[in-house]
Amino acid sequence: MASRLSKQIQCSVCLGDFTDPVSLLCDHTFCRQCISSHSQTTSRLRQCPECRRPYTMWDLRSNRVLRNMVDAVREHLSEQQALRDTKRGSASTQGVLEDPEKLVCSEHNERLKLFCETDQKLVCLICRDGEKHQGHRFKPVDEAAEPRKEMLGEPLNYLSKENKELEELITKQTNEITKTQERSKQLSVQTSAQFEELHRFLRQKEQDMKTLLERQEKLVVEKMQKKKSEIEARLNSAREQEEVLREVLETDRLDGFLQWWTEKGMNFVEEMKETESCSKRNQNASQSSAFKSRVKDLSVTTDTLFLGPYETHLQFFVWKEMLGSIKPVPNRNVISDCHDPYLRVSSDGRSVMRAAKRGVFYHKSDYRPFARTHKTFQSGQHYWEVDVGEKPDWSVGVDSGCLSNVSKNIGLHLKYNQGYCIKENGTETDKELVVKPRRIGLYLDCDRYQVCFYNADDMTLLHTATFPSPMPYSLSLSPGAYVQGRNKDPLTVCWN
Repeated sequence: MASRLSKQIQCSVCLGDFTDPVSLLCDHTFCRQCISSHSQTTSRLRQCPECRRPYTMWDLRSNRVLRNMVDAVREHLSEQQALRDTKRGSASTQGVLEDPEKLVCSEHNERLKLFCETDQKLVCLICRDGEKHQGHRFKPVDEAAEPRKEMLGEPLNYLSKENKELEELITKQTNEITKTQERSKQLSVQTSAQFEELHRFLRQKEQDMKTLLERQEKLVVEKMQKKKSEIEARLNSAREQEEVLREVLETDRLDGFLQWWTEKGMNFVEEMKETESCSKRNQNASQSSAFKSRVKDLSVTTDTLFLGPYETHLQFFVWKEMLGSIKPVPNRNVISDCHDPYLRVSSDGRSVMRAAKRGVFYHKSDYRPFARTHKTFQSGQHYWEVDVGEKPDWSVGVDSGCLSNVSKNIGLHLKYNQGYCIKENGTETDKELVVKPRRIGLYLDCDRYQVCFYNADDMTLLHTATFPSPMPYSLSLSPGAYVQGRNKDPLTVCWN
């Protein structure tokens, strides 16, 4: 009952009791501070964390009834807890000590008033004088109990101290649970906001494509409509001529027909022919001749609506454009060669490879030069993806540089003919990987003192390492050992 009652006064954002509760138009209620913080994390459209209904800050209404109810419920729950603690303490004490009425000798039915030091048990006065206890030492109950109570003082203090520490641990664990739940809520809101950005991008691209389609449709249809009007004009003219010919052919008035033929008919027919010949105009009208076609030079304007590769590969091009707007690392000036002559960094600062020279390290085949990012990171969360391809030897990780006598570094290594290993502060541990990664994802969480390595192709977690204290770290890359010139391919910091 108490659990169900406490949930009724719980804010769904912070998972704590309501503090200065305010309600939205959708009747969902939150702490004023919680809904204000939620509003600040939302870039544009504010939505209720419960039902996603849009709202404005003007919609917030103080809920005085609920505020009074929260105080009353807290008081009630505190009283119930105090009552339960009292009952528990009383029951505990009664359960440990025997009822005084039961402390009687089983043989003589007398009160146990003495303590036999020899047998370490309570006895009655009659037992003291019996044969079983001849020569034994006895003490009154109160005298025998006193030193033994003193003996319980040390374990009692120890248990009290332990219990206090346990209570503190429970409090800390409860706080961690609350923090985790609050963090989950924040991440949920953050996730919704980030996906909303993607949805907005996709909706805009959809609208752009529809606008392009409508514009193309308008141009194509205008050409088709023009052609259709031309065809209809010729059809209307031909139908009028057809009606004239039918009318004069079906007439019974031959004199009228001949009058029409003389004045109009002969010219009418000649105009329909391909070529006009004055010498043939008076010849027999029945003589056949080719007529000018009204259809011959016409053709239907076909469907030319075409969007190119966007028709069949629309998702690819939209994904490519969307990916272009998401860059987890800077485009330029990422890597520094640390003035190592055996490294060569690309002009855009994103790739590093071994120089062709062998020099003094010709006989030291396991020399692995390291490049680092110009910038160091001591707070926040940072992610890189490094393309390792088919290189037989490489290293990807983070490095604190030379800030102390011992360099603090954490890295994932592939060593030629040896396999994978994890290196943490100078200690190497073999690492078995089921799938050979072609791209490594590295996530540096400075707030949690944590480094995670992923197979970036499917985001499988490869390894998680922790570092004991905050310090500035930089991305550390090694194109690997020389391997007799077979390890020439670069390591590339990439995002696409």
